[in-house]
Amino acid sequence: MPPRYFRALLRLSAERFECFGQDNLICFTSWNQGKGLLYDVDKKVWSWIAGCALQSYNSQAQSVKPISSPVPDAWYPTLAVFMLAIGLIVTASFFIYEATSSRKNRSLAKELTTGAVASVFLGFGSLFLLLSSGVYV
Repeated sequence: MPPRYFRALLRLSAERFECFGQDNLICFTSWNQGKGLLYDVDKKVWSWIAGCALQSYNSQAQSVKPISSPVPDAWYPTLAVFMLAIGLIVTASFFIYEATSSRKNRSLAKELTTGAVASVFLGFGSLFLLLSSGVYV
């Protein structure tokens, strides 16, 4: 920064200013006023500006909400028990169907459907069991 710009910025800001950067721009704004200096890295040019648009961009980025689970943490143990129970019941019915039906009477569609339903419930039940025990996957 050229010394004359730096001295003028310090006079404006009472030696307190903020710095924001994005892409190829750097913005120095005074703490108590909206004026500031903008530096374009590509063009290597300093210019006075009324307000820094990068400042509002950074304040929007800081106000982002944290990511949270769509299911409340208190529901994890209950979901684990119910889903594992349903999965085990469907698995038991699959084994009973396989043991009691003859080869001629079996249906591939019923076997695939029962196996898929059992695996979905056992998979989600295991997931919620791990989450309820503190293993975050």
